Amino acid sequence: MIKTGLNFRQKITLGHLLLFVIFSLLAFSFIDKAVSKIVLNNLLESSRNLVQILQTSKNKSQMIKHLKEAQGYLFFRVSLFNDQGIMLYDSTLGEIGKEQRAVHMPMADSDVSAAIENKTFFSSGDSEIFQTKLSYANLSFSLNGKTYILRTAIPVSQVEALTKEFRNWFFIFCAIALMFFGAIAWLMFHRINFPVRQIIKAIKPYQSGQQEAIPEIVLSKSIDLGDDFYKLAQILNSLSDRIRLQIKRITDERNEKEAILESLGEGVIAVDAEMQVLYINFIGSKMVGIPRQLILGKKFSEIDAKSYPALLKKCLFLLEACQDKLSVLTDSILIEEGKKVYLDLIAVPKAQRTGAILVLQDKSSHYKVLEMGKDFVANASHELRTPITIIKGFAETLQDLPELPRDMVVDITEKIVRNCQRMDTLVKNLLTLADLENLPDSRFQECDLVALAEICRQVVQSVYESAQITLEKSHEAIIIAADPDILELAIINLLDNAAKYSNPPAQITIRLIQDGDHVTISITDKGIGISSADQELIFERFYTVDKARSRRFGGAGLGLSIARTIIEKHYGTISVQSEPGKGTTFSIRLPVQH
Repeated sequence: MIKTGLNFRQKITLGHLLLFVIFSLLAFSFIDKAVSKIVLNNLLESSRNLVQILQTSKNKSQMIKHLKEAQGYLFFRVSLFNDQGIMLYDSTLGEIGKEQRAVHMPMADSDVSAAIENKTFFSSGDSEIFQTKLSYANLSFSLNGKTYILRTAIPVSQVEALTKEFRNWFFIFCAIALMFFGAIAWLMFHRINFPVRQIIKAIKPYQSGQQEAIPEIVLSKSIDLGDDFYKLAQILNSLSDRIRLQIKRITDERNEKEAILESLGEGVIAVDAEMQVLYINFIGSKMVGIPRQLILGKKFSEIDAKSYPALLKKCLFLLEACQDKLSVLTDSILIEEGKKVYLDLIAVPKAQRTGAILVLQDKSSHYKVLEMGKDFVANASHELRTPITIIKGFAETLQDLPELPRDMVVDITEKIVRNCQRMDTLVKNLLTLADLENLPDSRFQECDLVALAEICRQVVQSVYESAQITLEKSHEAIIIAADPDILELAIINLLDNAAKYSNPPAQITIRLIQDGDHVTISITDKGIGISSADQELIFERFYTVDKARSRRFGGAGLGLSIARTIIEKHYGTISVQSEPGKGTTFSIRLPVQH
């Protein structure tokens, strides 16, 4: 729970009030003593002035006369004592005769001694006449060789009233002073705090998340350039720029790393120590069959593994095991849902068990190449074994039955020759494929594609005389960089297939269209067509759509594979569009230059 305290301005105000209270309490105790001291000092000073007047007297009668003249405006009560403490005169009682001295109490001996020794002595006591408490100032002086004591008095209640009034006025003064200095302090603080509030206002959008970077702090023009707050704003702007550059650099590095990871052909998954997915690239999400947004931020064990549960289970095991053992672990898995997919899994732990990285490598193409190699050997062996078996059988027949009729011998011999030609064609095609795999760029030269297509048309036309082959072109001459011999072989293979798999007379159209830097060659027939299932496989080696018809024409399923390899060596593409019973179109797209 966040606790919110007083802000700086409230603290200043509260501090002023607290200081005022403390000062007032201390001042009140001081005021009481100060006022009393002032009053007594004033009483003493007046007494001294009166003593100076009394010392001008020639005798006691004149001294009493002076006291009568001065008592009205100087003191509340004035008394005169001799050095024995006997009252000689009192402003209330008048002059004291001998018969009255016994009635009125004399001054205490201790007060007399204190007054004579210290010249000045203060005391207090209750007055029987006035029924109130009085404060006395006792002052001794000499006249005509005799010592007298003058005692002046003032009521304590008068001192207290004066003190109270002074205290009230002092309180009012302090309150006014507090408000005045508080207002001055508030204005000064407001002035000082103004740039602080500007800085806070500038930074607050970043703090609340409204802006991604700390904005530039711009103070008002009223703030001097040498002000500390202006310097603080400049420092914050400098730090903000450095932070912004640092964030940009980190962001660029992160984007660069992510771009590298996204460009990889391998899937990459990164988790932390709690097995929470921190990162997964597009290939990785595609391999596990789950969209990236459904994986990021979740624990690996919480991922909904509907697509490939066995794969995710093995990934989880490797990620946990590699962190426990702090070593690189590898494994592989075969996914047989639909197409066969072979995946190699590599789990690498991070330092100090802070997480792990899993790499998923698709080895399907590698295994596919191995399987294709096995299939190639098996198909080649099968294609060679069949004519060899036929030749061997007919040869053994001729050997075992030398007396066979002439017409039977001729028939057997023709079949032996036909199968030998079939083997020869197969071997030539295999050698052609091997040669195409190592085609050097030095064999490429400028050639006229229109003239080349015309040659191919004439060659096929000579074999299939009933075929109707037409040539359509967008330009009279289309010059491209190619190896004319093998490109001719690719076009002838396509034309041969178009004629071979069409009911006589075959109707074939060759179209040559140049579009900027590319040329499109399309060969269209109205033959038997190819099913959609076979269209994905017809470019594979030894694959034939109609095996009986292929064998009848001596085909081994290598013509389209050779054509595709030739087109790819020319940095082009080949595709097919077909509908059973309506015909087929093969499209070749080649660059003019490569």
